Amino acid sequence: MLKRTEAQAIAAAVDRLAERFPDEPRSVVEDVVAEEYSLLDGCRVRDYVAILVERGARRRLVRRQLSADFASAPGGSPGAA
Repeated sequence: MLKRTEAQAIAAAVDRLAERFPDEPRSVVEDVVAEEYSLLDGCRVRDYVAILVERGARRRLVRRQLSADFASAPGGSPGAA
């Protein structure tokens, strides 16, 4: 079985997330992934870092999407009364 490097796994995660969230600029997806990756910088066991990074980034991107949807809904913004 071919073992991918951590960098390759992170790059593949960025590709999957960019495809899943087409409304987000790729640079935003890359930044979110980089921030999640930095949170796990000091981990000694690296086997699951890419998976954890992708999960964390996906959660953050979903929240961003929900926030944007809420803000654009009628009455969704705080000053819309």
